[in-house]
Amino acid sequence: MMHKALHKSDTMAILLLALCLLVPLSCGPREYVTVTGAERLFGKNKVSDTHFQWKEIQGDHFRIIYPEELRQRAFHIARIYDNNLDRISHDLGVRLDRTIPVFIYPSQEEYETTHITTGLVEGTGGFTEFFKERVVFPVHGNNKHLKRLALHEITHAVQLKHLLQGPYRSLQLLLTGLLSPLWFLEGVAEYESGAWGSIAAMHLRDAVMDHKLIPLNQLRGFSDLAAPQIHLAYHQSDLFTQFLVETYGPQCIARILRLTKNRLILHKALQKVTGLKSLPLEWKWQEYADRRLRVGGSGWQDPPNQARLLTDKGGWSRFPTYSPDSKRIAFLSDWENEGFYFSLYILEIATGRLRKIKERGPEHSSLDWSHDGKRLVLVSDGDNRNDLFLYDLEENKFERIQQKFRNNRQPSFLPGDEEVGFVATVNGIADIYKIRLADGRVTPLTQTPNDESNPRWSPDGSFLVFSREYLEQYDLVLKDLGSGKETRLTHTPYDELSPVFIPGGEALIYISDQDGIFNLHWLDLKSGMSWPLSRVIGGIFNPQVSQDGQRVLFSYFRHGQYRIFESPMLEKISGVGDADGS
Repeated sequence: MMHKALHKSDTMAILLLALCLLVPLSCGPREYVTVTGAERLFGKNKVSDTHFQWKEIQGDHFRIIYPEELRQRAFHIARIYDNNLDRISHDLGVRLDRTIPVFIYPSQEEYETTHITTGLVEGTGGFTEFFKERVVFPVHGNNKHLKRLALHEITHAVQLKHLLQGPYRSLQLLLTGLLSPLWFLEGVAEYESGAWGSIAAMHLRDAVMDHKLIPLNQLRGFSDLAAPQIHLAYHQSDLFTQFLVETYGPQCIARILRLTKNRLILHKALQKVTGLKSLPLEWKWQEYADRRLRVGGSGWQDPPNQARLLTDKGGWSRFPTYSPDSKRIAFLSDWENEGFYFSLYILEIATGRLRKIKERGPEHSSLDWSHDGKRLVLVSDGDNRNDLFLYDLEENKFERIQQKFRNNRQPSFLPGDEEVGFVATVNGIADIYKIRLADGRVTPLTQTPNDESNPRWSPDGSFLVFSREYLEQYDLVLKDLGSGKETRLTHTPYDELSPVFIPGGEALIYISDQDGIFNLHWLDLKSGMSWPLSRVIGGIFNPQVSQDGQRVLFSYFRHGQYRIFESPMLEKISGVGDADGS
């Protein structure tokens, strides 16, 4: 079955596209690595608009080449490799006899202008070169995502060292594409990186419940999949690898790679390892996915009760925000574009009248409406930067907010509209800042090594609430802007994200994946008690509260789409504990 799907012409196209492999995401001091200057070795690969002082960390079987300002993050990545590279090589049955070079960049924008490859890398999260086996990716403030990205790409390097051994590497590359198609290599890389989480489960659960899992013989190299299916393909390949390991033992990955290296096509290698031909194996794995992911029955919502659909054109519609009078919403959507290029829209809720404001420019980040209703603040790209922009609704004009940071996201107006808060990643670490619009004065509001995100302000401007990463998961933090005192509001092993004050400021709504699915939750600031407001099959994101506190706006994932809903303020789900597990 697999050999019929992978024709030689398809394989060559896949291999050309695979030159840039797509990626979907505490130790003591290192005692045995050395740091040396690497400018002479790497000077010709500087990006066009940034002058880096390149340094190098040499470890066991890897070396990290990094700009001086990323020293802290480079050592963090080195510790990740110290703790995981031996495990990966063991799982794949590969003995590492050469050093893997790893190049890191301070931001997505600087990474996309790399000269390490002549191929296009725009829109990718990282890549591994097929011939030189060099790993390249940008650094993120989110430690969980950074770990997954670093391990995903170095797994590809280990795979290639094994599969492309021998003097005729071009021929080896062709045979690898025929015998070990990209979907399988990506699935193993996702599995080894530990990428599985609530978002991956959401995509796969959705496909399982809608009977839309992609048949394995149609995955090929992902190049013929529609853009939304690529996310599904990565997660599905990951789950299939989990199925193999749990059913046939951890040694099965090495056995399959060894068989394909010895010129056995993948479906034959799978048959030899599992004892099943293609169709029975497909049935067995789909039964595994159904048993692991399917939910439903009494008490489940799809979507929350009384929720009203506001966007019905399909695609991905994200980051809705109310106007001050709650009669309009602004949001991003890829309705009319392919490949996840988003446009900015404004929708009148009562009439359904829709207006496109900006096409293909906005970045995939939340936006906000000013309190006087005259402006929007959002992030847009240009000149290798993610900059903050103001949009004047009356004059239909965009204005760049001038400031020095190039990697910005999640802007929002402070009460009074004289300042904008935002998250900026500097030297690989994300902190919260605010900028005074009149003179451009920037003030840091957090300065920690932890990743911080989703800043929102109390109605009177006295408090800031945000999410902070602790040990690769996010809790909510409340900061008194007058005294500077911080209070950690949640202490859970889950992710608490997107907090928003309700009018009056006595409580928050936010999302949490407490049960493995992102649902809406309520947190009473006086008592500290929290409880779930929904129990959905899909996932709720980007909640907002209306001016009167009676309605809630959110983006809901289901049936392969993010659509925007509005609902009366939800009530506590009976019989379900709070976010702290009580």
